[in-house]
Amino acid sequence: MWMLQERRQQRTSEREEALRFQLEHSRERGGLEALVLADQQGMIVASAGEAGICEELGAIAPLMSRAIMGMPLPPLLRGGEVVVRPLRLYGQELFLACVGGGVARDAHMSNSVNGVQRILAAN
Repeated sequence: MWMLQERRQQRTSEREEALRFQLEHSRERGGLEALVLADQQGMIVASAGEAGICEELGAIAPLMSRAIMGMPLPPLLRGGEVVVRPLRLYGQELFLACVGGGVARDAHMSNSVNGVQRILAAN
């Protein structure tokens, strides 16, 4: 008989804290400068990284997800690779956005999307 090993180092029943743990874990593993979950108005739901960068990233995430030809970046994000992934949960559109990362960034973003969906579905 084998035992199931718990992968998560931190656990909480609080949704906001669980989201923060998820984003911090993905940011650290992916070498991301910042990782943000934002709503349709660009308000931050959860974030990991330096506060100023997270605020700018959250504010532009909904706009960037709709921009066909790209858009100019705010000062703190200039020179960084910004990626935005829209996700819909219970009819609400949210945006997971990151700056930085390397070749494994897409895998870490996908992992974060799955984690965010799991956390929000459970609460």
